[in-house]
Amino acid sequence: MKITVLLTLSIFVCLLSDISYSQNKTPSASNNSEEGITIYNFEFFEPYRPSHAKDMLERIPGATAALNNRGDISGEESNRRGLRSQTTQILINGKRITTKGNSLQEYFERIPASQVKRIEVIAGNVREIDADAGSRVINIVLQDQSSIGGTWNIGNVSFTDQQHMPTASASISGEPGKWSYTLFGQTRPFQIPRRLEETFLDSSDTPFIRKNEKRRIESRNYVGRGRVAYSISDTEQLQLSGFVSKRPINLVRDFEYIYDVDSNRDSTLASTNFDDRSGDDFNYEISGDYSFEFYEGISFKAFFVYNIYEADRENLNFDFNPSAETTQLFIKDKIIKLDNDEILRGDSQLLSKDTLDKEETEKIIRATFDWKINPRHTIELGAEGAINTLDKTRNFFDIVDTQEIKRDVFNADQKVTEDRTEVFTTYAWKPINIIEIESGVAFEASWLKQIGSDVDTERSLKFIKPSLDLYFTATKSTQIVASFRRDIGQLEFDDFVADLDREDNEIDAGNPDLEPEKAWNGELAIEQRLFNQSGVLNLRGFYRSVQDVKDNIPLGINDSGPGNLGNGKHYGGEAEISLQLSQLGLIDAVISGSLLWQDSSVKDPFTLKSRRFADQEKYRIDIDARHDLKELGISYGIFLNKPGPKITSDYNTFERETTGWTARVFFEKRFNNGIVGRLFWGNIFRANIKRTKSVYTASQAQGDILQTELRSQKLGGFYGFGI
Repeated sequence: MKITVLLTLSIFVCLLSDISYSQNKTPSASNNSEEGITIYNFEFFEPYRPSHAKDMLERIPGATAALNNRGDISGEESNRRGLRSQTTQILINGKRITTKGNSLQEYFERIPASQVKRIEVIAGNVREIDADAGSRVINIVLQDQSSIGGTWNIGNVSFTDQQHMPTASASISGEPGKWSYTLFGQTRPFQIPRRLEETFLDSSDTPFIRKNEKRRIESRNYVGRGRVAYSISDTEQLQLSGFVSKRPINLVRDFEYIYDVDSNRDSTLASTNFDDRSGDDFNYEISGDYSFEFYEGISFKAFFVYNIYEADRENLNFDFNPSAETTQLFIKDKIIKLDNDEILRGDSQLLSKDTLDKEETEKIIRATFDWKINPRHTIELGAEGAINTLDKTRNFFDIVDTQEIKRDVFNADQKVTEDRTEVFTTYAWKPINIIEIESGVAFEASWLKQIGSDVDTERSLKFIKPSLDLYFTATKSTQIVASFRRDIGQLEFDDFVADLDREDNEIDAGNPDLEPEKAWNGELAIEQRLFNQSGVLNLRGFYRSVQDVKDNIPLGINDSGPGNLGNGKHYGGEAEISLQLSQLGLIDAVISGSLLWQDSSVKDPFTLKSRRFADQEKYRIDIDARHDLKELGISYGIFLNKPGPKITSDYNTFERETTGWTARVFFEKRFNNGIVGRLFWGNIFRANIKRTKSVYTASQAQGDILQTELRSQKLGGFYGFGI
């Protein structure tokens, strides 16, 4: 701890001691084109001495929404099916990086700023991207010719459970001739400590049990990513991308102390136990795209993705008698000292064991033909094929006299295969220059095959998905977008198979008959770019008529599991504003904020009353601010987030969950030789996740509460530095 503090203070002093100031230059104003594209040339960013493309994006009003991509209006990341619906909204040289389910934010930290020619913010229609109405698309245009460049980073992250972990990354990038490439590797800790307190109240609200739990994790993520593009000719381009991630889980330990509470509310230690988990995560992806323009107005594009994710876990649950030493260490919040297996295992008894073995694959190929008949009429024809699989086995054991006795759990293993095909067409029409109408229809068919010890079934799904989008450019700075489409939700194969809920130590039943959620979505958005390129305001409203709402449903007489409730509605609105204060004559800062409010309604199958969709946030607040002192080469900023309350309904339980504010801050110093020093502090407020769980005697429908569980979970913070 002392070494980390000294290193951090030393770097902080070094950062402030640099007295080489750059000249005070005012960024050049961005330009508006006639087609709703705002252009930021390299000269705009030069006074800030940016290191990479992400640095540049963070200084553009409205770009952080695309950079941080928080999912679609259904409230889930990449909830839509298919390759077109991926949520990536940042392009490179007009092309997206084809991927499915992998975050690209860190990728843009690996493109040196010297290789960026300009950045375009596109407010209009962009083909091959099913973005929500009003969403902006960012296009990073690289230099035609550039020398080889790169970035490197070393640092340290410290956590509130007294772990100190180094970080490192390096990249290389270039644009030699017709080639363009970016390669990088990274290693960093992948963990967050937590502390949990839980109180159990009887039907008269009198506490009778109290639990304290702490978690310690040792896990590190190793990531490699690359992109190689080649311009075969002016009309033919090829791009390949790759991603690999490996996360060995050396140790996850949850220590739980359980106390009996008497009538005087005095606590007596009743039992102690800990979970000892280990395992491994491995994920890799190969993807690419190919485009060819036959002649002016007719072009062909092809995309493919091949993604594999593998996970294995082993969890051992022990009952142990803590010594005075280990109890004291626990109380002092020094659970890191309990690593010594001799101390833990010496007075411990193995009670149970569970294992997980899982492999998921996704293979997608998509091809489209575009025919621009004339400037006002464009037709697109295409097809997509996909094969998705899940091979998952869950095993649960009780330990009796040191012998493993396997539990008989229904549907604990299953191999699922879905073969899916889709054909589609769209027609775009510009009756006048300020209006574009795009209509489309797609037909999708898929075949599901499920095989397991308890399940052997096949079924087919067929859907027609029409869409209609209207783009109206009211003025050069105002655009209105209306969208209406049929959406089909992504099936989560994990829900087909039984699983373990570690939060409540319960085995959740799977449902092999789960159907995808279907919805008619309507959206209306207005984007207003403010005067003098000072910012952007976006207002959006949406309404979804949802069929087969995914939620818990009754299974058998007194059990439940994932299933489809029937019809529901989901509606809300979002306001987003992003300001560049220097263009208003104020400080050189970019401040962005967004507020999402939403509500929904569906009939609860356990009470037959109307309620919100489960696990859906009532609202979400995001605030992002960054202040630059160009003359000093100093930047600092803060990000704040507040998710709204959520509910969960089950056969004999009902939960309400709230989460406090999270915040992270950073301070950067940029040196003239291209080196950047950075200090950061994350989860400053130690966000408190509170849950109230009502447990009913028989069922929710009968209404008699047996007990109430009050849970308070505080996630740990982290801080550190990077160079």
